[in-house]
Amino acid sequence: MINFNTDMADERRDIFKKANKLDEIPGVETETIDEGDNIKTNRVKITDKQGEEAIGKPIGTYITIDIKDLKVAEEAEIQKASEIVTKELKELIDKHVESKGDILVVGLGNIYVTPDSLRTKSSF
Repeated sequence: MINFNTDMADERRDIFKKANKLDEIPGVETETIDEGDNIKTNRVKITDKQGEEAIGKPIGTYITIDIKDLKVAEEAEIQKASEIVTKELKELIDKHVESKGDILVVGLGNIYVTPDSLRTKSSF
């Protein structure tokens, strides 16, 4: 098994593919959506045990929103990123929550680590 230095499914997928010289990983489906010049949404879907074992993550869908140059992003880019995060959260909630009752979404992280520092300005 590969010793991954990251918890992110898309990075683990890339490491595994490179280490094993693969184009695709059985049990792992991927989708990349180009959201504009500086934003990409990556979905990694682990569909079975083989995929789980390959990248060391449980069956499920993992979403990464990659924002280039976030530290120097303009307000409009930050707003667009916020809207993309909101859209992704809405889709997850709609998929997994049967009623439209109350729900709590909590973002915990370290403001000094870029993936944890984006604040969402859109509302549900």
